[in-house]
Amino acid sequence: MSTTPHDPWTARLHALWRAAFEAVTTRGLSDELYSGLLTLPAVRAVLGARLAADGIASVTRWADHDGLRTQPAGLVADVWAWRAGRSPAGVPVVGEHSLAEVAEAAPALAERLRAAGATEFLVLDFGVAAGERGLLGLGTSAGLPADTSVVAALHQVAEVVVATDQHASQLRELDDLQAQDAILAEASLQMGASLDIDDTLRAVVRIAVPGLADGAAIHVHRDGRMVPIALAHVDAHREPTLAASLRAGQWAGEQVVRGTDPASWDEHPRPSGLPEEARLPQMTISVLRAHGRDVGLLTFFHREGSRRRPDRTFLRNLAGRAALAIDNATLYERRRRDVLSLQQHLLPAVLPDVPGLEFAATYNVADHSLEVGGDFYGLVPQPDGRATALIGDVCGRGAPAAALTGLARHTLETALEEGSSAEHALVGLNAKLLRHDVSRFLTLATATFEPAEPSGVGLTLLTAGHPPPLVLRRDGTVGQPPCSGRLVGVLPELRLRAATERLTPGDTLVLYTDGLTEARDDAGRFFEADLAPTLAGLRGLPLPELLEALVTGGGRFQVGDDAAVLAIRHTGAAA
Repeated sequence: MSTTPHDPWTARLHALWRAAFEAVTTRGLSDELYSGLLTLPAVRAVLGARLAADGIASVTRWADHDGLRTQPAGLVADVWAWRAGRSPAGVPVVGEHSLAEVAEAAPALAERLRAAGATEFLVLDFGVAAGERGLLGLGTSAGLPADTSVVAALHQVAEVVVATDQHASQLRELDDLQAQDAILAEASLQMGASLDIDDTLRAVVRIAVPGLADGAAIHVHRDGRMVPIALAHVDAHREPTLAASLRAGQWAGEQVVRGTDPASWDEHPRPSGLPEEARLPQMTISVLRAHGRDVGLLTFFHREGSRRRPDRTFLRNLAGRAALAIDNATLYERRRRDVLSLQQHLLPAVLPDVPGLEFAATYNVADHSLEVGGDFYGLVPQPDGRATALIGDVCGRGAPAAALTGLARHTLETALEEGSSAEHALVGLNAKLLRHDVSRFLTLATATFEPAEPSGVGLTLLTAGHPPPLVLRRDGTVGQPPCSGRLVGVLPELRLRAATERLTPGDTLVLYTDGLTEARDDAGRFFEADLAPTLAGLRGLPLPELLEALVTGGGRFQVGDDAAVLAIRHTGAAA
């Protein structure tokens, strides 16, 4: 057989090699490969098969002069019958068999070859992908021994198939790496975008399925047991089955955790232990460990024969990021609870009863900070029958602000309980802060109520660097008394200017901190300019509902900072 550039087979072979490095799978070479082999001398039929590790043909193709057919009826059984009891040679060798020999092992295959006009069968069994093999057979009519050029052509085609398979495998690996990098980046964004860890982990498993696995689940240690927090299944109809199985402990994850070395968990897929109806017989499991603590498990589930298998490095990378996210969210939640607890201890648990007056208070805690705020309020009944309401705002946040809040409340309330006037109490607190060289300052407002009468109640208002209170009349009119003064803890003289007012039945006094007035709407406007009209529109509400409407910005403004509000309404009763 000639091997000059003008030889048809040589041209075919060159075309096959060019296509080998462009094809994504060997399927793309089928037409060129089978039609090329049929041009060889005396070749009447071509058989091709890809064999799984168990010897079953996963793909079969048959070509003769009537055309190329993929997965023709009965060919899988023919290949199985032919290979039964045969072990592939270490070095691929072309076997040469008469139809009589073929008929002894696989009669249907022999008949198929005879119908194509072949009198002998040349076959090459060779390795392709890991654990898989390729089978190429030629039905010829030239007699045995076979033409050496035809035998050489079989070897050449096998080399093209192997090269194509390797190229396709490299492309898949590159695609997988790119997908994994994208998933890691997206997962990091998801996990960093929110401290609601349950929602975050649900998003992460849905990113991983189906890109990396057919199913996924994340378990977290809670109350001494592993609790499934997030899961996903490539088949949405089977997701409830997966969820129910995990909740009931019908999986092998906990046995794996108890019985094996954690370092080996993510090395190889292992039986999942899930019920058959879940259709996820295998799993790859990784421990979630952060700061030396095991916080949970990351499990990827796989269907039978699935090629979606994330590598060990990726699994450990994703598991590490998820573990840190869980740990950070846990620490954040613990810190948040501690801050809220401390904040509550800086505020009165219950406001005392004062005849003729109704009191209500609320406190909005800023979500963006894990530091205690310095806003506070209180109500102090005094020995002469009067009562003084107070509200304040300490500069800054954190432990120093909390310490000054406690000092200010204790100093003011002690002085008022002993019968001092509100002015005297403010002046005494200012002197104390200056004397002890306290570096922070605060703003304060007070309202001292005379004993209530059915017709009304008189009050004296003071502010020291604090927003003046608002008086909401029963008819909806809103006024702001002209009281003023300097910040507490800055200068020796507060220069307090008091204002007097009288509340008649149904009138309400509202004291608040600047976290309320600094709220903004979508256009960037402050709530301060709209506070009086908003308050007027709320005049008919019970005090708790009125305060709830205020700290939610009247439905338009976002209150993003600490804000305390104290409201006092005259009920029309006498002291």
